[in-house]
Amino acid sequence: MGTELRARGVRVRDYKTSLWSALACVEAPDAVIQLHRDYIDAGADIITVNNYAVTPILLAREGMGDAFESLTTKASQCALAARDGARRPARVAGSLPPLNTTFAPGLVGDFEANVATYRRMVAVLAPYVDLYLCETVSTADEARAAAVAAQESGKPFMVSWTIERTGQRLRGGDSFERAVAVLRDFAPAALLVNCASCNATTAAIRSLRELTDLPIGGYANPVMQEPEGGEPESVISTPIGPEDYAAVAEGWVAIGATIIGGCCDTDPDFIRALRRVAGRDTPGPA
Repeated sequence: MGTELRARGVRVRDYKTSLWSALACVEAPDAVIQLHRDYIDAGADIITVNNYAVTPILLAREGMGDAFESLTTKASQCALAARDGARRPARVAGSLPPLNTTFAPGLVGDFEANVATYRRMVAVLAPYVDLYLCETVSTADEARAAAVAAQESGKPFMVSWTIERTGQRLRGGDSFERAVAVLRDFAPAALLVNCASCNATTAAIRSLRELTDLPIGGYANPVMQEPEGGEPESVISTPIGPEDYAAVAEGWVAIGATIIGGCCDTDPDFIRALRRVAGRDTPGPA
């Protein structure tokens, strides 16, 4: 959402120093709705509410501490407007993201405080979403805190970790064995990885298939290998196109993935290519 809104000319500032793409729900809501709709029309079965950066910590940093409920609601309404105007059905996922800066496992807060914040997020999203996506979490306990709140909602939820550049561990250093183990008292609908290179995602999906019988998958950045010190703003050093990305995703399916998608710097053309991997081409223009 963020990188493609920026590519379409919408103001999206640096993810470390701003609310990333969330302010677009106020400044350019029609662009947000249109992009959600474009993803659905391209073949997406699930779209994610543009609330990724709408967390109390990030809002307070922007001097917008009182906007949590209103901005989360606005983002949710944009997603519903897109779904209701699309040519094909889709489910809406509420994002349960890192509560502080992305790719910064050292800033993951106290477990109980995180649970309390995720409960607030779940409560505001609940009237609008079909499921929750605990995404881009970098430690096992961060994922567990989000899972506590998501499971209490009674709605399905998926957990998606972000991983280090080789795909052998979570970005915060936890093993996949521990990451899966701490979720055993919960009932996630799927275990995923995201916001990493294609090669890392392949390695991680292979590890997950050995550790769980749950549905697995991933949504990566369109680059084969993440450079040393890579971050969301810099990992797309040698990008690949939609067809090459879809060919990689076909490999994920071959090793057991049943949920595939795209993260930073993918766009509706990537979803269209992934839809062909699923063997169900999207309809032509209405």
